[in-house]
Amino acid sequence: MLRSWVCAGLLGTQVLSCKGQGAGPPSPSVSASGAGIAAAAVVSGSAQAKSAEGCLTTLDYLVPPQKYPGGDLIRAVLVDGDQVYFRNMHELMRVPLAGGPIGNVGKAPELSLRGTTELWQAGDELVMQSPGEPIFMKAKKAGGAWSSFIDLTAAKKGGGRDAATRILQGLGGPAAPRATDAAFDGQAFYFAEITREKGKNAADSSKLLRVAFAGGEPQTLFTTPGTISEVTRAGEQLAFHLVLPPTPEAIKAQEQERKKNKFAAAASGEQWVMAVPVAGGTAKRLMRLSSVFSGGLVGTSTILGADGARLYLSGYADEDLTKPGIYRVELTNGASERLDQRFVRGTAYVAGERVVILGSGAVEPGQSKYGTLVLTVPRDGKNVGLAACIADKSTLHATALAGNVALLSLFQPSTDTAVVVKVPLP
Repeated sequence: MLRSWVCAGLLGTQVLSCKGQGAGPPSPSVSASGAGIAAAAVVSGSAQAKSAEGCLTTLDYLVPPQKYPGGDLIRAVLVDGDQVYFRNMHELMRVPLAGGPIGNVGKAPELSLRGTTELWQAGDELVMQSPGEPIFMKAKKAGGAWSSFIDLTAAKKGGGRDAATRILQGLGGPAAPRATDAAFDGQAFYFAEITREKGKNAADSSKLLRVAFAGGEPQTLFTTPGTISEVTRAGEQLAFHLVLPPTPEAIKAQEQERKKNKFAAAASGEQWVMAVPVAGGTAKRLMRLSSVFSGGLVGTSTILGADGARLYLSGYADEDLTKPGIYRVELTNGASERLDQRFVRGTAYVAGERVVILGSGAVEPGQSKYGTLVLTVPRDGKNVGLAACIADKSTLHATALAGNVALLSLFQPSTDTAVVVKVPLP
């Protein structure tokens, strides 16, 4: 989602390409004293060489190729002044934005193999959410232990537990509601809790919550049948994606399909991007929009971000696979317009008088060549331009924007290495 107050984004849907979760000591190239591999461009002066399609043929590395324990990847990136913080499954590291030695800040709260999170900055502290839980943790930027300062779970077990501990603690009891990734505006966290009812064809129910950064009781802003995801602050509204429960007719049709194909997809209701006032109240439907996936393991990915009361989306209008696009929606009146004819999974950022979209999708609309994309569009215009692309079979996992420089966390499967690439914007 787009953030003018936070320069960090995590494309969690792509962490499925991670090879493993092995726990081990820090990479040999990273030392606690800050002495280690220097993060510098591999090709000085030619890092922006491009192919005819506009894809980079050489890369400018802020974090050069590193093989982390278990073939891990860089899962979050945060720009803080002249420093860039980043983390893998176990470690938090730091590198100067201008390039230089990579320093190990310390251990980070544990993530599971598919665990995703986001780093935020609040004063002299770093903040993150325990994946899938309404638990928020913080630690000093200079290093030190992480502590859970907001824990809205009934058991108060604290965040940062490893996967094995979570599984053991979850045995024998009722399933706890799961929390979506939160949006943070510097004052409060906004997220949804999803409760799964028991029984065949049982539907989810969701409630949208707000909890102050200072703590206290959460405020319920909205409740609904179905599954909320992608909570995003947009001006004085909270936008989110909602998958409604399937209708009885859809369930019956799905059961008939299962008799013919045991791998048939589960029944699903309509999918909408919606908005509700930050203070709570009546929700309104903005656009019927789907992504390739909805709910389940992978989840939706339709909201790119917001520019005040303007929302940037990407998906399939009317849930029609022949209508892919990048859309801009005015929350004040619900008007929408298609800016581009491709589906992009990613994050949008405001940068001066333009919006920058960092994500994955087709290099050209309607074409089969895919890659990591750096797109720009004027805030008051409609022309989406391709500033750069990377089409080397690497996968994108986190992004950030530092002024006119895009930072891209990539995993290179051919070498099991993770990198952070710098892409200057034209």
